Amino acid sequence: MSRLELRVAIAAVLAGTVVLGAVVCAAYGLTIVASAMSIYALGVGAWLYHCIERLVVANRISTVRTAAKPLQPLLPVMAALMGLTQGVVRSLSDVTDLPARRRELPVLRWVESTRGRSRVPASDDADDEMDG
Repeated sequence: MSRLELRVAIAAVLAGTVVLGAVVCAAYGLTIVASAMSIYALGVGAWLYHCIERLVVANRISTVRTAAKPLQPLLPVMAALMGLTQGVVRSLSDVTDLPARRRELPVLRWVESTRGRSRVPASDDADDEMDG
């Protein structure tokens, strides 16, 4: 039995005795003692949850370690791929940090030539009559 399993067992026994003690005290009319024990039971329950969570995480880590043993020779290759990927990402971010060059689209010449001329509207006389 490991230390984590021993902690889980101790926390479970403590939680059981505290809850049972609070119920017995409440049955005999010792409400003050029962309420104090129920508050203590909350702390013991939190400790029990914490111990179980640590045990589960430790079991997952050991499972991952045993599953990763056959892949251990590939670690240098994976590290090299990660380094190359990081270099590409850095070079792309360096390019995006440069000031933007303004590139204008080529404009057709007839569009530029019509910008300078002003058209005279056909109803120019109608505008004069409304103003006057």
